[in-house]
Amino acid sequence: MAFQPAITRSYNLPEEVQSTFALDLLTQIATSLSAVDFTQSMARIFGETIPDRVYCALQERLIAGDIENPAILIEDSDYLADYDNRERLIRIHSSVIENVVRNVRIAEFLNILLHEFGHHIDNVLRHDFGDYLDDESTPLAEDAPGEEGARFSYWMALLGKFDSTYIRIATLQYLPQEPELNITANWESAHKTIIKRYDAGLNNAGHYHGHADREAFEAGDGDDGHMTHMEIEEVLSRSSFSEQERKAVYFGNWLRDYSQVVDPKIVRAADTPKDFPDVLSREALTKIVDILSIKRFGDMRVSAPELFTVTPEILGVYRPSEHIDNPKSTDSNAPDPTTRDMDFEPKVLEGDPLLEVDYETSMKRYIARSVDFMERELQTTLKKTFSPGGLRAFGSALHVLEDFFAHSNFVELALIKNGYSQVLPWTSPADCKAGLPLVTGMFGSTDVLGSLLGPLGKILFSTDDVTYMPLKPGDRSPREQLLLILLQEHHNPLYLKKFEEFLSARDAWVGLPFAEFLQRCAAYLQGAAAVPGNAVAVVMKDVLTLFGNHVGDWQTRYGQDPHGNGSTDPTHSQLAKDHAEHPLHLLAASLAAHAVRHVGDAMAAYWAGDVEADPVAVAKSYFAHPQDTDWQDAMVATWAAENSQEVQRSSSTTELLELRKQLAETGSNTLEQMRKDSIAYLNFMRGEFLDKDSPLWALFTLSPGGTTIKTLLQLLRIIK
Repeated sequence: MAFQPAITRSYNLPEEVQSTFALDLLTQIATSLSAVDFTQSMARIFGETIPDRVYCALQERLIAGDIENPAILIEDSDYLADYDNRERLIRIHSSVIENVVRNVRIAEFLNILLHEFGHHIDNVLRHDFGDYLDDESTPLAEDAPGEEGARFSYWMALLGKFDSTYIRIATLQYLPQEPELNITANWESAHKTIIKRYDAGLNNAGHYHGHADREAFEAGDGDDGHMTHMEIEEVLSRSSFSEQERKAVYFGNWLRDYSQVVDPKIVRAADTPKDFPDVLSREALTKIVDILSIKRFGDMRVSAPELFTVTPEILGVYRPSEHIDNPKSTDSNAPDPTTRDMDFEPKVLEGDPLLEVDYETSMKRYIARSVDFMERELQTTLKKTFSPGGLRAFGSALHVLEDFFAHSNFVELALIKNGYSQVLPWTSPADCKAGLPLVTGMFGSTDVLGSLLGPLGKILFSTDDVTYMPLKPGDRSPREQLLLILLQEHHNPLYLKKFEEFLSARDAWVGLPFAEFLQRCAAYLQGAAAVPGNAVAVVMKDVLTLFGNHVGDWQTRYGQDPHGNGSTDPTHSQLAKDHAEHPLHLLAASLAAHAVRHVGDAMAAYWAGDVEADPVAVAKSYFAHPQDTDWQDAMVATWAAENSQEVQRSSSTTELLELRKQLAETGSNTLEQMRKDSIAYLNFMRGEFLDKDSPLWALFTLSPGGTTIKTLLQLLRIIK
């Protein structure tokens, strides 16, 4: 099905939105909870770095009616909604309001109101409560870690209680001569939708916003100093690509990123025995990526599941040509990837012509394969116009174009060309016109697992949904879906059988009060039936061990220094500028965004009927050595003049080596947190969450019904 253009408005939109619902709900909660309970709940949302006395003061001011409500404006932008920290107002996109007028997607509107009000309270706490800080205390950070707006919406949905089914959440104010329109929501339905959305990971990540003072409702992967593929492709909005179309484009780009997971180093051939966790089947890896996609593209999945479900056909496998990676294999004894799956590209060893530097272009010859792949995807886009398939192919093509700047030494060579000769080129000289060739890095197994560690860890080892309560029989949390996939890969089928039996038994308790639901789960997981917990423990332990082994590799594996050994084959980790910590990260991203904007303009013009437009030629023109092109020179020179410290950092082998060590240490810290979170979850699975010293104790101080600690203690004694 083709994407439709923006809806033509058939309703007059109001002048403004009036709503005190979020403030009233928070005030209700502040009134009903003890100081200890309120402080603990606020700390979960806004962080433990804010002193308890600040949260107590917030509670007092709420009860006294001294917290001001932000204004709510209707304003079109690239986001469904955002909160302006400086002006202290909420902006909501007109499309959201039009849905409300048509009485559709009310739960989304309610979620937005709560989400953005959460940003407002975080802003108030950090700027209006300074009198409650000690003179010698560390100043509060400007923003809470992570996505406090999503956490606020989630906890308000958990704690909110109303006597009536339908509640008024806002009033739409039309012109003075026109009547107001009261907006009501079914709280029972809406609060479950918000909770389920949060549990699924939607809108839980922070989002890069072009305006430094605003915090957007849309979920994303970047921040003010970190540009991702998604952030770069925001420039397509200037090329007349709608928000829905940009999402479809990014889906294709995202698929290329995650096809790296289906790597021959960790894929088990179809005819070989199970060897979890060292290797997994291609089917299992594809299913894992599909679960990750639900977290990232949930709204599109709901509207068109047949188009946005990840299958082996649209995901594919890791092929170096699709990422401009150097295909060189340094292990002559390793099997040819095609023996595991024919979709992999054949093994490339030292001496292969693909690894040579072309004299005329001064680039590695394998880069031409990537340009060919990009061209094929663009040709598909030209033929399919605005269809989801065409937009997905466009994203796939743009992934290659964007990686050209992030994963090659183009940026370094461009700086050297502009007089910054001390910048490290990450290659030795070669027999080519430019002298220093344009090269990319070799992608290893540690890079594969590095791309998995974050997203997989957030699902598998999170404590957010540790007491997941299905809304209907058959509902499975993302963690449970992952566990089922991984248990299917284990050589002992008993583990899978017992875990499935537990989930099936739990389905029978859907609809029970939360306390009774917990009681049934705990009773089931005691004694002989503790096998499900043991099964989960086996999977988590093995996965943690696998990650742990490779974190050690990250700390020691940097490859040989290509600046003095005659090599033109650096590793991916030496060259990649994906991380915000890399001194050339933002320069690479800005060059990539320029190229994407240029190609996007050409594609939009072609679709509009301009026979002269040639997006394929435009895209291919960017694959050139900096010595053979000058479009980037002014941008590079300006950036370098304004970022002399970053230029200096990119000129120091010691500095960049230390950076990689820091990134490796971040991996170790992430792994340690995953270990701690897994202990908490396993304690629950084993029925051991009942002791006050348990890591899960804090999670049970407040339950979905607003249960107090006293009631919880009674419940725990009953279960015990």
